Formats: sequence, C-alpha cells, structure tokens
Amino acid sequence: MSTRKYRLAAPIDGDNAVVSYRPASLLAFPVPSRLATSNNTESSTNKSLLGDREKVEEPAPFIPPARWWLVLPCLLLITLATAGDPLLMNDLIVRRYERLYGFEASPSTQSRVCRQSKTTPMPMFYGQFFPPNQDPSHSRPDYSIVQHASASFHTKNSLVGLIPSLVTFILLGSNCDFIGRRPLLVLPFIGKIVWYSLLLIIVSRNLSDAWLLGAHAIESMFGSSGLVMLSAFSYITDCTYGPMRTRAFLFTEGLVFLCRIIPVLAVGIWLRFYLYTAPIIVFLVLSVIALLYTLFIQPESVESA
Repeated sequence: MSTRKYRLAAPIDGDNAVVSYRPASLLAFPVPSRLATSNNTESSTNKSLLGDREKVEEPAPFIPPARWWLVLPCLLLITLATAGDPLLMNDLIVRRYERLYGFEASPSTQSRVCRQSKTTPMPMFYGQFFPPNQDPSHSRPDYSIVQHASASFHTKNSLVGLIPSLVTFILLGSNCDFIGRRPLLVLPFIGKIVWYSLLLIIVSRNLSDAWLLGAHAIESMFGSSGLVMLSAFSYITDCTYGPMRTRAFLFTEGLVFLCRIIPVLAVGIWLRFYLYTAPIIVFLVLSVIALLYTLFIQPESVESA
C-alpha cells in the first residue's frame, strides 16, 4: 500500500544540515534559503571559483507540514482497550476461585466473609479458651484461600506475559527507526485481537487457568501497549519540531490520561451487576477498529531501510 511518508527533522550541526529525504508531493512548497559555510564541500568549491567576497546561497532543509495528530486514534484506542483489562482479569479470577472453593460471588457476601476471616475475636483473659466446636475461627469459611490462589495466578500471569513482551519490546523498539513506526503500531493490535478472541472463548466455555496463561503468552509475543505508546510518541517527534512538539506531547498525554480513567470506571460499574462478555466484545471491537485504521489510514513517518 502506498502511504505518504514524512521525514525526521534534519540534524543540524552549527550551520550545516543533512537532508536525507524529501517527499516528492511537497516540492512545490516555497523553500527558504540560508548562507552556506566553509564546512560544506560544495560551498567551499563555489567560493574558490567566485572569490572570497561572495557567498553562495543553498536551500535549507525543508520541514513538511506536521500531521502528528494522525497517530492519536491508534494511541487512544489501545489505551481504551487495555486500561480496563487488569480490573476485568482480577474480577474474573476472584469469582472463578470463589466458585471453586464454595463462596458466593456477590460483592456484599465477598466483603463480609473477607472481613470476618481477617478479624478473629481474642479471649478476654489469657486463661479463657474456646472449645473446639465453638472456636470462631473454625465456625466460618476461610476466605484467604481465595486471595492466595488469586495472587498465585496473577504472579504466573505476569511472568508469562513479561518474558515474551520484553524480548519483543527490545528487538522492535530499538530498531523502529529502521523498520518504521507502522509495524510497531500494527503488531500489538493483532495481539489484542487474538487475546480478546481467546478470552471470549475461555469465559464462555469456562476453560481452565492454563488456557488463560497460554492466551496471554500468545498476546505478549506481538508486543504490549507500551510498544504502541513508544511508536506513537516517536511518530509525534518525527512530525513536529520546536514549541509545536511540546504542545503536541502535552495534548497527547492529557488525552491518554482521560482514556485511562474512563474504561476503569465503566468496567468497574458494569461488573457490579453483569459479567464479562460485553466488556470483552467492546475491547475486541476497539482493537479491530484500531487495526483497520493503522493498516489503511495511518501513514509512515520515516523512510524504512
């Protein structure tokens, strides 16, 4: 697919600039001029021919019109699709272990049993002991087993997702100047589509924890949301310069902050009354929209090797 390419701002060393790429569609724009210095080979040659009194003018590097905002939909959609994911997974795992160990999954019962399991009344005197059949610690279920099982699963889930995503982040993130920004935007969305599709099947079929761990490992191989953020901010850096770059970063970070809050509040309210199918479908649709946008609308900002 032919996409419009922008270039990085030319690195300036004193009065010298190296122009590596200029879009053909922007050659009609007026190009400012500047005086060349003796450090430039061509300028030195012309000066030797024309004399020391004259200085030859050469075109300065052209900076194309900034369209940094084209990357905002990718960044905002990945933020919306991933901000509520930890809350969704935690509630899913807690309710799963509550059913496994015989606890009711309602929030009021969960809070009451959790408080009771953590508060054990002490005897009024040291010599006072409860009979075994009247000991309050044996008369109610121990909710801590659910907490221990949930913590163990989250530890395994973090390790399963950390190792592949770390390798992908290092390999791709350190080479994004050569392979381009768009591949780093496309891959995490593919991983999110795979993750939410498998998660929808796991929830509907009530599959075991091993399926959750395997699905998360597959998703991590495509990179995490941090890869999209890295590529997005690099894209903004490519297409802006000077004060414009500062304003673009402030505006982008403000939008990302809002997009992190909205899904957490929405998922938290939803899970008080309903289950997980609707949020998973919403996150899946957001990931598909973001992938289509990245493939067919999002342009590149660097000329890949």
